[in-house]
Amino acid sequence: MAGTAPVMRLRRPRWKDPRLIVGIILVVASVLMGALLVSRLAATVPVLVVRSPVVPGDVIDPDDLATVQMRLGEQEDLYVGTVEAIPEGAVATSAIQAGELLPLSAVGQASDVPLRPIVIPVDTTVAESVAPGAKVELWHTGPAPEDGGTGQAELLVSEGIVRHIDEGSSLGMRSMSVEVLVPRDDLAAVLQVLAQEERLDVIGVPGAYGVTP
Repeated sequence: MAGTAPVMRLRRPRWKDPRLIVGIILVVASVLMGALLVSRLAATVPVLVVRSPVVPGDVIDPDDLATVQMRLGEQEDLYVGTVEAIPEGAVATSAIQAGELLPLSAVGQASDVPLRPIVIPVDTTVAESVAPGAKVELWHTGPAPEDGGTGQAELLVSEGIVRHIDEGSSLGMRSMSVEVLVPRDDLAAVLQVLAQEERLDVIGVPGAYGVTP
């Protein structure tokens, strides 16, 4: 008579089994970490919002800022949360539009701004895209052929930022002008054109930061 095959019996896990204890610890730890991450992402924190457009070189005035509560999650460290966190005498190092959060990277000192302001006379009304804080280009058009020139246009500044627009006076006592921040390396070329009283156009850049098409 053939022998009976041995029956395999599973041993009931014991609470003192190290593998069971390690498994429980891993499960509990993952649940706690997940709950902590969810709570952090859902929590709101105070953050500063700019009330009006700010351009590089502008002093950051607490009166031009508002505090709102937002869910920033892991991006919390990228923005300024309180007025007290702004150093004394701090200026903006990049353009910030009204209603936008104040980035920590946009807060610095005057020496951190590689731009210089230039006032450019304008003969005609500029486009709506040319507004404070908007990115613009400066194009120079030389004299017409009958005046000994070629009349060709060339790009002098590709990344200027509008700082202020003077609409002039209705009586013609003061003509319209646009104050533009230009990179320091382009300053000499712009000043030369202005000294020669040649045409210099301020052109908005559709789709650029702060400019609508």
